[in-house]
Amino acid sequence: MQSPNAGMPASLDGTLFGLGLNTPPWLMIPLALLASELLPLPFDYAADLFFPHQQMGGPGLGSHGIVVALIVGCLIGPLAEAAFHQWGCITFLRKKMGVGPWAAVVLSAALFASMHFYSWKYVLTTFPVGLVLGYVFVVEQTRRGRAFGMVALIHSLRNAISIALLFYWL
Repeated sequence: MQSPNAGMPASLDGTLFGLGLNTPPWLMIPLALLASELLPLPFDYAADLFFPHQQMGGPGLGSHGIVVALIVGCLIGPLAEAAFHQWGCITFLRKKMGVGPWAAVVLSAALFASMHFYSWKYVLTTFPVGLVLGYVFVVEQTRRGRAFGMVALIHSLRNAISIALLFYWL
């Protein structure tokens, strides 16, 4: 009988990555969405302490209407950012530079956050979202799943939630 971790790189076995590899892909989506909403909360609190007068806002998609916000925020943005920040960055760091999985995820998240420089507050709260997306990418890439598609879908759903809140709640 084969263990559930058979075929998993020894460096990932018994770690948080090992837990992710044992999580079914269908469950990874809601867990990643939940994590991407909860993990930024302490960063948001810290950002309020250090940058009390800065606004949280992003690229101002709300001023262009909901259709533009959905196209850019739920289609173009997630696909382009998954291609650049997760697929390009993590794949390059791990396969070409020999960087470990956590270092690649953290560097990818830092790049992801730095590209969201609408304010320091936004950068700080975007960093943990980048960690979640990078983590999911590494897990799905390791299990030879559809890492790019999974990350783009999670990012798109997260942005859809934000857009819905922007247009219908605030």
